[in-house]
Amino acid sequence: MISGVEGIVVAAMLFVGSTVLSTVGFGIGMTTTPVLLLVFDPQTAVVVVNTISILLFGLIIYQNRAEIPYRAVVPWGLAGLFGVPIGVFVLSSASASFLRIGITALIIVLTVVTALNLQSVIPRWRWFGFLVAAVVSALLNSLGIGGPLMALYILGQGWSRNALRGSLAFYFVVVEASGVVGYGITGLLTRERVVLILITVIPVILGYWLATFLVRHMNEAVFRRAVVAVIITTSLMVLAREVSSL
Repeated sequence: MISGVEGIVVAAMLFVGSTVLSTVGFGIGMTTTPVLLLVFDPQTAVVVVNTISILLFGLIIYQNRAEIPYRAVVPWGLAGLFGVPIGVFVLSSASASFLRIGITALIIVLTVVTALNLQSVIPRWRWFGFLVAAVVSALLNSLGIGGPLMALYILGQGWSRNALRGSLAFYFVVVEASGVVGYGITGLLTRERVVLILITVIPVILGYWLATFLVRHMNEAVFRRAVVAVIITTSLMVLAREVSSL
């Protein structure tokens, strides 16, 4: 049975996460998961975030459909399918404590990498893109985190902002929709988690609409710094709690 507090937390965090993702093209897991882990088990947090994200990706793809370089992005999506079974297996079999520590540690690392804008050190080779796509898919479907790695690789291609957002959404919808099928097969898509997903539909759409406004009016550099600060603070809180309980 879902409590009122749980419903409020998941709705509020997915509103924030959808605003971040719709604005910069990634980051819903990094933004929402640290707080969700304070209330829910890791499997619930990952399943809910990854499933409801598909709605957002669809909206972003439609919004940027004319600028997506499909010839480059489709092979990345296909390569990402190889990581889906690995991610689903890890999520369904690993312990909750291991997942919490792994998720929060990875969030902190990827947040620092993103904040330092290290895309210049990532190779642009085509085969390396396939490897990144497969690894990120495994991370997304197991820990709900990994999008910044794909974002950093695509940033190195020198594409426009809308092409970046649309390409990320296209890749994410392929690998995460496949992951949701795996969640259903392995029993991770429980009735309670489906209810939580339904609770987040309206907040996610509202976050998307807000992001559409922010993209036109907000200083993105300031916004990113604020998001990074919140992510690192909440991640350290979760990590400290899990380490102290070992």
